[in-house]
Amino acid sequence: LDVSIASHSLITISTFVVCISGVLCQDFAALMPQNIEALSGSCVAIPCSFTLGSGYESSLTASCKGIWRKGWRRVHVFDSSLTGTGLNTIQGNLTGDLQQKECTTILNDFTSYFNDYFCFRLECDNALKYNFPGRVTIDVKEYPSKPTLSPATVNVMEGTSVSLICSAAAPCPSLPPTLLWTPTLSDSVEDLQETPNQVITSLLNFTASHVHHGEKISCTALYKRQAGKSDKSSKTYLTVTVLYPPKNTSVSVSPSGSVLEGSSVTLTCNSNANPAVKNYTWYKIIGTEAVTLGSGESFTLDSKASDSGEYCCEALHALGMEKATVVHCCDQPHLVCGQRLGHGFTPVPRLSGPMTVSHCPVA
Repeated sequence: LDVSIASHSLITISTFVVCISGVLCQDFAALMPQNIEALSGSCVAIPCSFTLGSGYESSLTASCKGIWRKGWRRVHVFDSSLTGTGLNTIQGNLTGDLQQKECTTILNDFTSYFNDYFCFRLECDNALKYNFPGRVTIDVKEYPSKPTLSPATVNVMEGTSVSLICSAAAPCPSLPPTLLWTPTLSDSVEDLQETPNQVITSLLNFTASHVHHGEKISCTALYKRQAGKSDKSSKTYLTVTVLYPPKNTSVSVSPSGSVLEGSSVTLTCNSNANPAVKNYTWYKIIGTEAVTLGSGESFTLDSKASDSGEYCCEALHALGMEKATVVHCCDQPHLVCGQRLGHGFTPVPRLSGPMTVSHCPVA
């Protein structure tokens, strides 16, 4: 009988059960991961527990030791009774309490030489000596796997609260990876948390703004290793998509300098929005009324004296609308031209200002 228990995408716990003549099934069982990914030069923890057959509980004494055997030859590579002596092929520590049926073990300075599967054996100074049939395969990597981001994509409206979770494998409990966000986006980064299934997580919170659109957010997992070996790192990232209404709408004028009557002048409306603005409408302001002139991103004037005046561009799409205004002057000395956004008017001195405007000729 083989029963699979889902724990995490990185670790699948399996229960290995044997039936012995005269003993009920499911009495002798070992629970351990089927697969563990380890980083070369670092330690690796093998979560392990077991159950015993009927009548053997009393045999589980302080004399018991745990042994890990490697490969099909079942070579003994770790014996808990030899911890600290230097006699084990792989140095480590059995951190579980065998009398509590816990056989979790940490093996140190693991290298690709030990790529294989491992089985657990329990030996006590009595009749209890048992080779559990379950096995764990340890796959040693020279570089750590990339951390994972959840959600994998961010596509939100401006103003939405966003929470990103970065998760990275932590096969070595004493040297868990450090998770670093770039950029941090300043709102908050919660402390690292280690979950029971050997995973480290970090949470980044921020409020989506139009300035975040197109931003690449990365999470880097930095792993320290044992025996003075250099650090290793891996990175994953996503690109943020933020939907927002028109912003920073302005009108540019070409040519930008003084114009003579009869010269052609093109007004162009510029607006920052996502999705991009496709609906532009042009108006001329006459007194308190706005006369519609046409549509499109650009509008051309012949610069007759009658064309002097205030022109308004309206940028509109499903998420909102914004307007910008420019004063165009033709052969009218001493008039100061400018632009305005919304309902406010900001004079723009000739040959200066944050936006490109037409300028009055100087007498």
